[in-house]
Amino acid sequence: AGALADADVKLFGEAVQFDVRLRERYFGDFNGTIDSNYQLVWACDTEDSSHTEYGVESVDDVRKRVIGLVVEMDNMLPEGWWCILVAHGDVLQIMQTAFARMDARRHRELPHLETATLRELQLEIVACIS
Repeated sequence: AGALADADVKLFGEAVQFDVRLRERYFGDFNGTIDSNYQLVWACDTEDSSHTEYGVESVDDVRKRVIGLVVEMDNMLPEGWWCILVAHGDVLQIMQTAFARMDARRHRELPHLETATLRELQLEIVACIS
């Protein structure tokens, strides 16, 4: 986000805005440990998106906080403006499940986000059959 703040891009408002709702997912007992521990959490995620095993922040809680920000931004930005969100991959993939109207437990099934990857997200339209 800091690099974007220094980039020569047209911004809405004063500058890049930082929001704690984009913070990294809290991995409880595994925060600051080796990355392979995340696999244990992700295995639990596939069973229950509300779990807090190992003291982690649940997938549901991550999704709720990030979608709250997206809705707020959508209501604030003028028509035709885009919003670039910068966060850790886990947070962004959980957010993407909401756009795709997927069960949040499946967030690890989405294509991996490499560092500094742009991915356009559009809300999937669900057809109503009457």
